[in-house]
Amino acid sequence: MWLMLQDQEDKIDAVAQRLEKVRQILDLSKKDFAERAGISEQAYGAFENARRDLSLDAAKKLRKTYGLPLEFMYFGKIEDLPTRISKLL
Repeated sequence: MWLMLQDQEDKIDAVAQRLEKVRQILDLSKKDFAERAGISEQAYGAFENARRDLSLDAAKKLRKTYGLPLEFMYFGKIEDLPTRISKLL
């Protein structure tokens, strides 16, 4: 599955699946994951449910809060992910 998400790069569904997988690894609800990063639950839900493209502003907040590189969120590159996340992918 992980290779499939890398192949899809920045397609909205792949970005959504990456976000969901990280949130599950961190064992957080959508609400908690979003609010800790300073994103409304409604806005985050649209990203994770592939109803809206992940905005750069939201991606930067997720990067700051969880250490998720933009290259991971948008293109599936795992090299710079925090170890606690990458080892569970």
